[in-house]
Amino acid sequence: MKSCGDCGLCCKLMGVTALEKPAGRWCRHFGKTTGCAIYENRPSDCRVFNCLWLLTEALDDAWKPTVSGFVLHSEKGGARLIVECDAARPHDWRREPYEPQLRRWAAAEGQEVLIFAGKRGFRLGPTDAVVRRA
Repeated sequence: MKSCGDCGLCCKLMGVTALEKPAGRWCRHFGKTTGCAIYENRPSDCRVFNCLWLLTEALDDAWKPTVSGFVLHSEKGGARLIVECDAARPHDWRREPYEPQLRRWAAAEGQEVLIFAGKRGFRLGPTDAVVRRA
């Protein structure tokens, strides 16, 4: 079974309303050598979130967020895949093996793949379409 280990990229990229933590900034409770200081008492926003690397055995260590530079999660029952890129590494998703695989997933019937670096992003497709986060 996978574990976060030294990874905490979601603690930077994801917003946490209960902590008034904006997306794209490190959580004040996360330390790179110590992990989450409030893990046992973390808010439900944090408790329910698991990146797809953790949940999906088919994604090997190359897809671990600290290696890839992005966090994968899904919405709409898995029909929408979201790639949350670290603003410090916004183009890492274009490296092998990521972009070819993301494009294959985007081409699958009923699947949508959105790439974001902050509020700006795009939907992968035959012609990529610019999207903005609300």
